[in-house]
Amino acid sequence: LMATRIRVFVVLLFIGTAYSFIFKRTWDRWRMALIQKSLSGHIIIAGFGTSGSEAVEELLARGIPASDIVVLDPSPGAVARAEAMGCNVLEGDATRDRTLEAVRLQSARALIISAGRDDTSILIALTARHVAPEVQISLVVRAEDNELPARAAGANVVINPVSFAGLLLAGSAEGPHIADYLADLASTDGKAQLAERLVDATECGKPLSAIGSGLGVRVYRGNAVYGPREPEVQALLPGDIIVEIVDGNGRPRTVGKSRG
Repeated sequence: LMATRIRVFVVLLFIGTAYSFIFKRTWDRWRMALIQKSLSGHIIIAGFGTSGSEAVEELLARGIPASDIVVLDPSPGAVARAEAMGCNVLEGDATRDRTLEAVRLQSARALIISAGRDDTSILIALTARHVAPEVQISLVVRAEDNELPARAAGANVVINPVSFAGLLLAGSAEGPHIADYLADLASTDGKAQLAERLVDATECGKPLSAIGSGLGVRVYRGNAVYGPREPEVQALLPGDIIVEIVDGNGRPRTVGKSRG
């Protein structure tokens, strides 16, 4: 009698496991096929660790709909957390062509890579540049020596959190409010933030100081970069990219008191 019960239990366990596996795979394929039909101009996050999750939170704070964000991660727990935030998710290896093609990288607005390891992040960038030669790629590295390989792999923007922290610390030595203002510009929290946009047709021929949407601080023209006081920005040209300081959401920020 005991052996029969054990056999029945093992058979039921096997059937239940097989059913769950088959059902889950079928469900995931159907859901991904449904999502793929509407994916265009979306943002892909490869890696949902600390930096990746903070990037998603910041995108949501900037008004990007969760439906326009796709999170890729090999960890079921990370995928579950991203799905709880309303994002589209795919559990898989972002270093493989098939995975990036499954989330329609070719039609994505941007790819943000934060895989936790520099070598993995650089490999994802190489794969992504092969799959989608024109996509905007932003990548996080931990070691300064890996910044050049990351750019060689195809990353348009390479961010080193350690270097950025060093900039904030150096700025704080000049005054207690400088680091706070720099952090304010990088976030949606606060009274000012940085914005990047293409020059408007009505602004062509005018100086950078004449734009009405914000305070122009930099102009990108082809491969050249110009500051607000350089003669090249006294007449904006079609195709110029403007970086400006615009009003934020006005939330108060708590800062340290000045020693002065």
